[in-house]
Amino acid sequence: MRAVNRHLTILIGALALLGGPDATAMTVDPAPLEVLWAEADAVVHGTVVATEAVAAPTSPRVHTQVTVVIWQVAKASRADAIGRTLSLTLPGGTLGRLRTVSPGVPRLTPGDELVLLLDRTPRGWLPIGYRLGALFVGDDGALRQAAPGGRPSPTPLLDAAWLSSALGVTR
Repeated sequence: MRAVNRHLTILIGALALLGGPDATAMTVDPAPLEVLWAEADAVVHGTVVATEAVAAPTSPRVHTQVTVVIWQVAKASRADAIGRTLSLTLPGGTLGRLRTVSPGVPRLTPGDELVLLLDRTPRGWLPIGYRLGALFVGDDGALRQAAPGGRPSPTPLLDAAWLSSALGVTR
């Protein structure tokens, strides 16, 4: 009986080694910015002016309410769809002893200048794919996606010329 268990353990281990890399080797590249722009219901340029962590009404999770002052609407499905301010509710945040971490969600803070590619959802406006639709505008005018920690990547996605040509923003 011990020999059968040993052989079964070896067989399971060998199958795991043979099947493991194929199961974990897949990666998905994000859609190009042009595709995200085309799919967005709205594209806006603005600055985060406030964030507030709030408890979710039906669970022990925390969400962050983000208020963005809109400087420019580059695209909107309806002319009145976007006002002068925009309120986003993003998953994740810290409230007292409660903390919710949501991988792939940008961590926005007051003062962040952003280009947001937005979807209109039943829960309100949300950046497409969270991280993909929230582009940080650096001091140099370059656009950066959120890095894994949720803050801007050190590597620019696009230079300031793109911001200028797409949105008419000059620095």
